[in-house]
Amino acid sequence: MNSVPDELLVLFCDLSTTERYRDFPAYGNQRQVFNTDEAFQVLDDDRFDFNVLVVRTDSRQGEAIDFLCRVRSEFPGVVRILISDAMNAQLASRATEVAHRSLKSDYTDDQLVASIQRGVKTEQLLGDPKLRQYILSLGNLPSFPQVLNELNQALAKDTTGAREVSMILEKDPTMVAKILQMVNSSFFNLGNANFYSLKEAVSRLGMRTIKDLVLTEHLFQSLSQNERWRGFSFQQLHERSMIVSQFAAGICRLGGYDNIVQGQARLAGLLHDIGMLVLALGDQEKYHHAMVRAQELGQPVYVVEKLVLGSTHAQTGAYLLETWNLSPEIVHAVLFHHVPVASGDKHFTPLTAVHVADSLLPPLFNAMGCNLGGRLSRDYLREIDMLHALPEWEMMAHDIAYKMK
Repeated sequence: MNSVPDELLVLFCDLSTTERYRDFPAYGNQRQVFNTDEAFQVLDDDRFDFNVLVVRTDSRQGEAIDFLCRVRSEFPGVVRILISDAMNAQLASRATEVAHRSLKSDYTDDQLVASIQRGVKTEQLLGDPKLRQYILSLGNLPSFPQVLNELNQALAKDTTGAREVSMILEKDPTMVAKILQMVNSSFFNLGNANFYSLKEAVSRLGMRTIKDLVLTEHLFQSLSQNERWRGFSFQQLHERSMIVSQFAAGICRLGGYDNIVQGQARLAGLLHDIGMLVLALGDQEKYHHAMVRAQELGQPVYVVEKLVLGSTHAQTGAYLLETWNLSPEIVHAVLFHHVPVASGDKHFTPLTAVHVADSLLPPLFNAMGCNLGGRLSRDYLREIDMLHALPEWEMMAHDIAYKMK
């Protein structure tokens, strides 16, 4: 069995009313508590520096998720694992937004250890002091919009419906127009269905999908191209990201994955290259040099980004999305979309869909003629036992590419 390194501190918070936690001899540094107040006190104790929080519950899922939200806000570097069964659709959706991984109560020890290791790897990469210092030095990170704060608060309530969401968004008529334009485009492939009111669009597509579109539009509006940057077209990057997003969601749908996974893949696809815009605006001279060097060396841009800047666009984008409290699964997909084999994943995740979509679709080229798309990792597909699906994905990509012409 795999084990968690002894240097990691793991806090177990057991909210179950029946069976108590099993012993985990693989965890050398652990502590167990039985309510959220005690767990928060332990996390807040300066004598300890817990890396991982595991919350187990049987009937108090709402309390557990609210606690994980609080931990995410006040201790953002802590890996959050939720163990629970029988969550309704709303709770399951909320859980994916705050937990690095959700497991059923019949999990194996290996599954829990793998979940911890996966979350720790992501947090260690994004928590690197040099990376943080560089990204913060760029000075142009978009602020989190107030409308999304209001949406998040509304979506946390069981009583929120399409009418309430529409009323929040209608405070920004420009955003409403953008959202209606997107939902009526080929992006959602809804046939002849046209939406003339935001409430109708929310009812059809779902409140969280609309929230994702608001987030994406805000980011691309905040990171608009200036006249000094001519390395690549921001608009073309946005358009390609929409196609990657659509393809990634289609891959998940083809595989029979639920709406939550499809939604995660769709949003990660929309935002997978958002870090390119941050770098192009915040460090133009060096980023232009990185792209020139990539062309000269015949190397992928993300490889040379790391050498020249100390950060890749994937790391930069993932860092921004984590500071905005996006789902850890989306952050994970953005962070590893060029190097999925480094993720340590052993099965299909939204990362798989985004990596495949980005790699198989026609790439965007920068002004130097350098490919900005991904390179397919067959080793990764072999590692997660999905290489057999590649021919069908290639056919899907061919059909999409044909329609793009």
